[in-house]
Amino acid sequence: MLLAKGLLAKGLLAQVFLLARGLVPVASALAGRGPGFPRIDAGSDTPADPATTGYFLNHFSLNVENLTLSTAWYNQVLGLRLIFIFRATEKFSIAYMAHSHGGRNGTGYQTVREINRQKNNIEGLLELVHYSDPSEPLVPSTVYANTFGHFGVVVPDIPAAQARFEKLGVNFIKKAGEAAKLEGPIAESYGLGGVYERDPKEAEELYQAVLAPGLMDFALVTDPDGNLIEVQSLYTPQLEF
Repeated sequence: MLLAKGLLAKGLLAQVFLLARGLVPVASALAGRGPGFPRIDAGSDTPADPATTGYFLNHFSLNVENLTLSTAWYNQVLGLRLIFIFRATEKFSIAYMAHSHGGRNGTGYQTVREINRQKNNIEGLLELVHYSDPSEPLVPSTVYANTFGHFGVVVPDIPAAQARFEKLGVNFIKKAGEAAKLEGPIAESYGLGGVYERDPKEAEELYQAVLAPGLMDFALVTDPDGNLIEVQSLYTPQLEF
């Protein structure tokens, strides 16, 4: 009862702040707010079509300007190991990278041949596609909103990861503990570019409901091509509903 009164007294931002950290169940925080926002639409407990048993997300692909630079960055910064580079032509190449042992680095060493043998049974593979003579330049979502927003990486210790990234010269958009800004690369990568100019009231609601509390504990960095990467802790509290 005291918690509920405190939430009502502190208003919407406090509710969302606690929600994002899993400190209060969704149903409790949003009780009495009716059909308004923010709200959580929980997924259904209905099982997936049995015909899809065995389906899983295997890899995602990025187009890159410099294959050598990108493979080195993902190896040095995030620990992805190069499995192979397929040189299709003089100008077109595809690289596959992965963490050892099913996608969680450090849970078991594997040779490159062993990783390759399990390539189609691994989650979290990265495919880097490079064409050395593109008809137009590659534009990342941090510069101009497109259908790719960002991807997330989980680390066991964010402060340690941040310190290591700093030594490696990684580009930070924001560090964990810092407030996110609904402008520039963050706004663009979330498809919100220009929202302040279009509707300042909506922009402030978006900021207070999502970015201010929701990304506080994340570090946001970019790869050599400007793609946004959320760095999250393995132990971040989950939403309850």
